[in-house]
Amino acid sequence: MDYIDTWGLYECFSTHDYELVDAGCRDEFFRLNPGGKVFHCISMNGGNITLKYGEKVFQVRPQLYRIVKEPFYKVGDKVEIIEKSITGKIIDINWHTKDKASFYFIEIEGKRLKKRYWDCDLRKVD
Repeated sequence: MDYIDTWGLYECFSTHDYELVDAGCRDEFFRLNPGGKVFHCISMNGGNITLKYGEKVFQVRPQLYRIVKEPFYKVGDKVEIIEKSITGKIIDINWHTKDKASFYFIEIEGKRLKKRYWDCDLRKVD
């Protein structure tokens, strides 16, 4: 299957899926706590797929990769929180399994907000 330019989840655990992540990026990948995060698959190479999350890139085996709908916003996008009329940056994209939708965490002036934001709560700022 061709996964290039798809968005998806890579639900794995360091306790028993360790070997599915390339040794060169394993520690950083598991520090990210990948469960529920929405990754962008940017390439396939030698039986592995390359997943991107913001500026971070990881090589993994495709067995656990599950395609989901592309998020409207991406890690690093500058957005306005409509209800508060304040701007921040997307720092995390997660998947809500029940709603089958992405939700986002925002950083404002270096501080991560605790609230989850949905597509309808945000507006992209140039």
